[in-house]
Amino acid sequence: MAVFRQKKISRGQTLADKLNKARLESGLSLEELSQSTKIQPKYLETLERGDYNNLPGDIYAKAWIKIYAQSLGLNSKELLADYKIEKTIGEKLYKVAAPKSSSKNFPVFDILAPKNLKRAGITLIVLALLSYLGWELNNIIAPPKVIIFEPENNFKTTASSLEIKGSTKPEVQLTINNELVLLNEDGSFNQTINLAIGLNNLQISAKKKHSKVNNIELIILRENLNN
Repeated sequence: MAVFRQKKISRGQTLADKLNKARLESGLSLEELSQSTKIQPKYLETLERGDYNNLPGDIYAKAWIKIYAQSLGLNSKELLADYKIEKTIGEKLYKVAAPKSSSKNFPVFDILAPKNLKRAGITLIVLALLSYLGWELNNIIAPPKVIIFEPENNFKTTASSLEIKGSTKPEVQLTINNELVLLNEDGSFNQTINLAIGLNNLQISAKKKHSKVNNIELIILRENLNN
């Protein structure tokens, strides 16, 4: 039976997740943080929900995120970069979901009128945006790719232990027989396992935060030297 050691790995988080987690780990309530930062509790709560549309404005949001980071010992540049990305995606999704005016029929000779060309341009942009969002969504939910360098499947050995070497994305949660594996910064990994005599079925699973699971099975045969 294989023996493993449990290891921790980090997962991707949204800006709201990072702020909320940092505050809870510091043991501060929203009211206590409000007193030290001079930011109203309702706006602190709005930041921790990621509800940026309900903030007074972009300038206020950036300033508060910076103050928030300084108060809890976080990296303000990283948080501001997260804010910019998430706000941009949110605005694009809002535009796509916004109700559109009812279509009208135009005479053939009026098709090339500037207002109709403008509508056509907007339609193309929306379609392109929808295609992009669909591509992004597929990247989010698609099972992460895992490459096993060694050993190959159905590998035979007389050794009592074996190293599994491979690579995936750094943000992936990887397990071997339900035991977490620590990934390097580039996503590579090297895990040593003990082998029982006979067939060893190794179940390798990889998953990102919102993705499907990629399951890989390796069968390793440890032969008895006495045979």
